[in-house]
Amino acid sequence: MEIYFKVVHKEIMEIYTEELFDGLELYKIKTLEEFYDKAGKYIYTDEIECKVKDLLDDNEEDIDPLSLFDIKHWVSNRSFGELIDMYENDEIIKPNMQRSFVWNSLKCSRFIESIVLGLPIPPLFLLEVAKNKYELIDGYQRLTTVFNFVKGNPWGGVIEGKRNVTSKLSSKISKDLQNKTFKQLNPEYQRTIRRSTLPLIEFKQLEPSNLSSKYLIYERINTGSEKLNQMQIRKSLVYGEFIDSLYKTANSNQRFVELFSSSSLKKDVHVESYLRILAMSEIAYGTYLPSKTGINNILNGYCEKYKQIFITEDLSNEIINAVKFALDVFPDDKAFRRVNAVDGELILTGNLNVSILESFIGVCIKEEVTIGSDEVLNNYKTIMMRTNEEDDNEIHENPFTTHTGSKQNIIRRYEIMKEIMGLV
Repeated sequence: MEIYFKVVHKEIMEIYTEELFDGLELYKIKTLEEFYDKAGKYIYTDEIECKVKDLLDDNEEDIDPLSLFDIKHWVSNRSFGELIDMYENDEIIKPNMQRSFVWNSLKCSRFIESIVLGLPIPPLFLLEVAKNKYELIDGYQRLTTVFNFVKGNPWGGVIEGKRNVTSKLSSKISKDLQNKTFKQLNPEYQRTIRRSTLPLIEFKQLEPSNLSSKYLIYERINTGSEKLNQMQIRKSLVYGEFIDSLYKTANSNQRFVELFSSSSLKKDVHVESYLRILAMSEIAYGTYLPSKTGINNILNGYCEKYKQIFITEDLSNEIINAVKFALDVFPDDKAFRRVNAVDGELILTGNLNVSILESFIGVCIKEEVTIGSDEVLNNYKTIMMRTNEEDDNEIHENPFTTHTGSKQNIIRRYEIMKEIMGLV
C-alpha cells in the first residue's frame, strides 16, 4: 500500500494514505518490516509505528468482502420501553466493551433531556444472531444510559459489592428535570421517555451460516470516539471465558509485557501477540484447522471456537517459562529481531517482530528444547540470515514478514524455528 510520511527535521511527524499536501514522502509498503527498512533513517514515535501497523492490518489480506458475505439490513422503530425490556431479558446482548461505560453524568443527562425534548436520536445497530436475539453493534452508551436511568441504577450500571447510587439528572439542564431521578420526574416526562421511539438498523448475515461478518460490520459502522483495533474489537464482540482469561494471563506475564512499548500496550498489541502464540502453534502442530486464511480471520475464528474455554494455569506457566528462556537467548532489548550482516558480523537489529515471537514461544511450549541458549542464538543468527537471503533471491517468501496469515507460511516459520532450536 502507499503511505505518505510527513517528515520534519528527520522525524516522521504523521502518516497519511493519500497526498493531502505538497512535501510528503511516498513509500510503497507491504509489511511492517518494510516500514522499518524505509523509516530506519528517520526518528519516529511508538504512535507512528502503531498507526502503520493498523493500516497494514486493514490491508494485509487480499480478501473481497463482497465474495464472502451476503448481508441483509432493514430499518425499524422501537420504543425505549420495548428496548429496555429486551435489554433486561438478554434479547439484546450487550458487548463487553473495551472502554465499558464512558459517558459522564452531564452527557447522560443531556441525552435524557434530548429525548424529552423530542430531538432526533441516532439509530442503534443490531445484528440478529438468533430468533428474537440481537447483538448490539453500535449504540451501547445511548441504550445503557436510558436503561440505567429508568431502572434507577447508577449511570455506569450496578457494581457488585459497592454502594450503588440512583442516577440523577444534572443541575445544568432544563429546570423541570434538574437533580431528579426517573421516579421523581413528572409522569408525563416518564411516559415520553418510555414511549419515544428511535430508529434501529438491523443486520442479518444470510451467507455463510455463521456470524463472522460482525467484525466487518462493527469496524465499518462503530461510531465510538476512539477507533478500536482488531484485538479490541475481538474483546468487544467475543465476550466469554476465553477473552477474559486471555487478557488476564497476557497482562500477568510481566516479562512478556515488558517486551512491548507503551503505545503497543495501550492498543493491546501484547494481548494479540499472546493470542497468536496460542492459535498459530495449534495450526503449526495440526490441532487447529482455520476455515479462512489471514491473521485477523484466523484469530477471530480461534476466539469464537474457544470462547467459553479458560486458558489453563499450566499453559500460562509454560509461556512464562518460554519467555524466560527467550530472554536468556537474546541480548538485552534485542529479543525477536531480524538479523543483518554488518562488517562481517551477524547482528540483531530493528524492532520486535511478532511473527518471530509467536513461532519462537510456540515451539518452546510444544516441544522440549535441550540445547543451550548460546547455541540457540548462534543458530538463530545463521538461519534467520539465510532466510533473509532466500527472500531477497525470491527462492522463498520470508514467512516472518510476508503473507504471515497463510497456512503455508505459518508452518514454514515453525519449521525454521524448530531447526534453530535443534529439533530437526
